[in-house]
Amino acid sequence: MIGNLKPIKLLKYTQTIDANGDATESVATTYKMWAEVEDGGGSRSQADGRTEMSDTKTFRLPFRGYNITPDYRIEYFGQTYSISGVRRIDEKRFFWEVTALAIFELD
Repeated sequence: MIGNLKPIKLLKYTQTIDANGDATESVATTYKMWAEVEDGGGSRSQADGRTEMSDTKTFRLPFRGYNITPDYRIEYFGQTYSISGVRRIDEKRFFWEVTALAIFELD
C-alpha cells in the first residue's frame, strides 16, 4: 500500500435555508488524507439528446474515528466525487473502501 497513496480531501457539505427560503450548500468539514485510489472506469451515453458521462473511482481510506456517509464528497486532483457506496474492510485495523462517481460540472 505504501507508494500507492494519493492525496485527497474528504469534504462534508451541509444545506441551510436562507432568509429568502433558498437552499444554500456549504462545506462544513474538511479532512486532508492519503488514500489508495483505483480507477473503476468510465462511460459515455446518449439520453434525450444529451451526452452523459460517468467516471468511477474506488478510494481505500484508513479508519480515523469518523463515519463516512453519502453526505461527504471526495476531492481528488481537482475533481469532485460523490460517494455512492461505503464498505468496511478488515476488523482490527480496518479501512473504508469508498466507491464514488465524478460530478461533472458545466461552466
